Amino acid sequence: MTEPADYRVPAGRTGVMLNANAGRVRRSTARAIARACPDATIFWTRSMEEAEDAVEAAIESNIDTLFAGGGDGTIIDLCNRLLLYENSPQLGILKLGTGNALATWVAARPIPLDLAAWHDGEAYRPRELRFVRAEDESFPFAGMGWDAAILNDYKWVKQHLKGTPFEAKPYHLPTYFAAAFGRTVPRLTVQRAPPRVHVEVLEGEAWRVDKLGERIGRVYGPGEVLYQGPAHMTAFGTTPYYGYAMRMLPHAELLPSHFHLRVSALSIPKVVNQLPNIWMGTYEDERLYDFVVQTVYVRYDDEVPYQVGGDARGMRQELVLGLSPTSLPVVSFEGPDGSSF
Repeated sequence: MTEPADYRVPAGRTGVMLNANAGRVRRSTARAIARACPDATIFWTRSMEEAEDAVEAAIESNIDTLFAGGGDGTIIDLCNRLLLYENSPQLGILKLGTGNALATWVAARPIPLDLAAWHDGEAYRPRELRFVRAEDESFPFAGMGWDAAILNDYKWVKQHLKGTPFEAKPYHLPTYFAAAFGRTVPRLTVQRAPPRVHVEVLEGEAWRVDKLGERIGRVYGPGEVLYQGPAHMTAFGTTPYYGYAMRMLPHAELLPSHFHLRVSALSIPKVVNQLPNIWMGTYEDERLYDFVVQTVYVRYDDEVPYQVGGDARGMRQELVLGLSPTSLPVVSFEGPDGSSF
């Protein structure tokens, strides 16, 4: 039976790169990988230097498909390394670590299941992972404001839970909510006024869209102000998910030539009340501004927290955001209905 035109079957040499510091990486993980995909070459990394060496070794070994395990930050770091090579292998994203926004995007399943499916020749969907670029770094999603503030508080809470039973993975999502509602929300609620942001189009065209992705209003060009006003959060990316399957950027894949920029001027009580709809990416409000853009300049009145791929990057006041001209081929086991096979 002929495979559909938009699906392929595995071919070539396979590698598996694992961050030994990520959650759930144990000897049992290595044994499960060896059983599921015995022909794969496994690269273990414990530092940035080892990750760089592993990428070079994979390319020198003519690896055609490199599966990687770790959190979103680990995957994004690997992507930036692969983008330096013209002959980089296609990337497979394993569900490992915390957050797993990119693993959600490719409909990743438990690691042994995905690798066994690959070894057995199960059809996969080839996808292109596009990137936003800022400060010489490429990433599929990032944000400024309260989303980054929650991450900072989440990391603070996790640090204080080290050595306790609540450090285990089943408590990661409850810990995230504890950080949000126990630290971030109370702090933001007592703010006198939300910070203000200025968003200007630098290159290309941009416009606002509704929850269905239809254009609202006119098209903006270089030099025009796209938005100016209060903003608790400015999020941007080429993939729809934040960690824990939160569909923060539902229009990220609307056009291959644009990425999604979301500005939220919603009050904190409204965000809390509408959290389920916001999480699913279905919420619409006149104070939730969704744009598709190509290159923009974002400037806050003061410094705000900044995160890239779920990793805190400190404080920023301004950024130039542009769609990267390069992308990476990615393996997805997503079926025609949007779910895993």
